[in-house]
Amino acid sequence: MKKIINKHPYWTVILSIITGILITIAVGLIFFFNFLRGDGTNNNFNRVASVFNQINNDYYRKVDSSKLATGAIDGMLSTLDDPFSNYLTDNDATDLNDSVSGSFGGVGIQVVKKDNKIEVMSTIDGTPAQKAGLKAGDVINTVDGKSLSGKSLSKAMTLMRGKVGTKVKLGLQRGNTTFTKSITRAKIPVETVTSKMLSQKVGYIAISSVAEKTSKELKAALKRLDKAGAKSYIIDVRNNPGGLMDQALKMSSMFLKNGKTIMQVEDRNGDKESYKASKKLDGGYKVKKPVVVMINGESASAAEIFAAALHQSANVPLVGSKSYGKGTVQNITQYTDSDELKLTIAKWLTPNGTWIHKKGIIPDYKADYPAMAYITSFDEKKTYTVGQSNTDIKNLQIALKDLGYYDGTPTSDFTDQFATAVKRYQSENKLTANGQVDAKTMRSIEQKVIEELSKNDPALKMAEKVSVAKR
Repeated sequence: MKKIINKHPYWTVILSIITGILITIAVGLIFFFNFLRGDGTNNNFNRVASVFNQINNDYYRKVDSSKLATGAIDGMLSTLDDPFSNYLTDNDATDLNDSVSGSFGGVGIQVVKKDNKIEVMSTIDGTPAQKAGLKAGDVINTVDGKSLSGKSLSKAMTLMRGKVGTKVKLGLQRGNTTFTKSITRAKIPVETVTSKMLSQKVGYIAISSVAEKTSKELKAALKRLDKAGAKSYIIDVRNNPGGLMDQALKMSSMFLKNGKTIMQVEDRNGDKESYKASKKLDGGYKVKKPVVVMINGESASAAEIFAAALHQSANVPLVGSKSYGKGTVQNITQYTDSDELKLTIAKWLTPNGTWIHKKGIIPDYKADYPAMAYITSFDEKKTYTVGQSNTDIKNLQIALKDLGYYDGTPTSDFTDQFATAVKRYQSENKLTANGQVDAKTMRSIEQKVIEELSKNDPALKMAEKVSVAKR
């Protein structure tokens, strides 16, 4: 997963020494933090150590001490009620490092653990997950039939990732509706920035995530578009799950006057540190032309830092829908080559001191995809006809309404009016025109929705208008 991360190598040295002295990483971790605090809580350390030793020595079966230690750490982290603090081992640690370096294999989703459930935080643009219609807030119940109940975030990530070209079946829940998606794994793009010239000389740049080379890629894209004659820019960070804080700072600095605040970081004691635009961050490169930034409900973390910085410190307008709302900073402490702790260490605040955590950023110009973009997948094992009532039926009505075949108010009831709309759709799309919705009709409608959404982007149209008007 891509988070706001700061790496501090000196932590690794200190904790490695302590880990070698104590029985396990878990015990070492507790001891170290108690020692730093000096608040007389060594009794808690002794309690954990005693339980560990008793289980390890007296349990009626032999136990894996490494798993026991990891379980202790996972237990401690679960008490934080923080989906962004995780202990990662083996492949999961590798997956995180691959993610922030901008290259990994999988389906293209960022996940968090909320209320003991694995939830989609966002999908990455152009990946199989986005094409399959997964959305922020979807709960992943199963992977290839294996329940994720009680599973760690790390285990869930391991199950979902695999060899490029192989399929993985996800059992999902969106609201009260459950459905499955079979997704073919792919290599998630290494490049995080794409660009093109739109009409009226508007330079369009999409940033899919914030990885190690994103600021360089962004600068290169801006220079290309500038050379091609762009008169204004749209920076699209929709569906961007975020990533590295240092990259967000470098990206933001390109659009701000030196000395302008990019963000603030507040530690556990309430002490704040401000980060400001500077030549050190952007190398002296500044964007002088009008800019518009696009956000949505899957813009999170470093993407929100970027959007808020430009909005509040350079009066850049925001277009789209409310962002995700992740206002915390994580760092990584590495214990071994395959074990690392990702821990929330601070809040980050916008330039004016606002904490957007769980609130998100509200755009100046609200524009979004049509309602059919947010419907769930249909249950293709069923056939629907007049007289039935089901959530799927309401979603089908929403889809056909946005596609121009149904003019009624979407409800869960399969009415004669809807049957007429279905017949019309079937007739125009070379299907058996019987007014019933079977698996073949469902697949056809679902594909039409995907095709239409790829052509119809109201938020981008709005951003183009704003971009031209700002010149």
